[in-house]
Amino acid sequence: MKNLLLFLIATLSISTFSTEKIDTNAGASVTESKKTDMANIDAITSASIVPAAIVKEYVPKGFTESKNKKALFVVGDPRHNSVTFDMAYTAMKFFEENGIEVAIRDLYEMKWNPVLTLNEFYYQKDGIGKPTKDVAEEQKLVTQADYIIFVYPNWHDSATSIIKGYQERVFAKEFAYTADNNGLKGLLKGKGLFTIMNCGFLGGGRGFIGNGVGISDEKWDSYMKAYKVFDDDLADWWGMDNYGRFMNDRYPKNLSENYSKEIEKLRKDLTSSLQKTFVDKK
Repeated sequence: MKNLLLFLIATLSISTFSTEKIDTNAGASVTESKKTDMANIDAITSASIVPAAIVKEYVPKGFTESKNKKALFVVGDPRHNSVTFDMAYTAMKFFEENGIEVAIRDLYEMKWNPVLTLNEFYYQKDGIGKPTKDVAEEQKLVTQADYIIFVYPNWHDSATSIIKGYQERVFAKEFAYTADNNGLKGLLKGKGLFTIMNCGFLGGGRGFIGNGVGISDEKWDSYMKAYKVFDDDLADWWGMDNYGRFMNDRYPKNLSENYSKEIEKLRKDLTSSLQKTFVDKK
């Protein structure tokens, strides 16, 4: 069983999840006896990989000098074929189709260093000195952006470390906020904070507060309200407006026979949420 699991996870990114075979190049086929073992794969791994045949990769055009609204996507998932990245592709395409320019910061592709070193600690904490070259580049993009969209999978109910490290290093004192005798003051006024997060075990909802499903509503909303407290505080710290979240706790099962329909439903639900949040409210 262990060897079968390792093989399946290794081939998820190139498989179309056929019920008859996984990887013809490797000469491996799923026998009837193995199908029973694999039926429990989603209880063992949350790899949540989109079959190669239905991945819809989208490359945004980046920022220009125009006066159009701009959205900076900061993505913290190493898998370009994950459900998390699929939501990023869907959202970036939606923004550009609605006249909002998009730039992506693919942190793993960039080999972003999330560690706040001692040499830059006092710059980040107290605003003393100058930012490092990589941080200065990100701050320029943040300054240009009207919306900052963080995209990441749930990791122990929080962001992945590479996202947290981006926030720690980039959103420094005297850039994102300042302080005086009256307390903290955010410096990124007029910008919107939004989060897209692929989850698991949070109650089976999709969307945000009030979007649970049946018996799990109370559990779902308790989590969502906790995230709202966190986001409100973070946005206030930086002087931004909290635009909320799109949380997905119902991604298609890895071996679902209806995977194509289920991932399309997720894409549709996400774009509907973005429509209400970023377009209809104008």
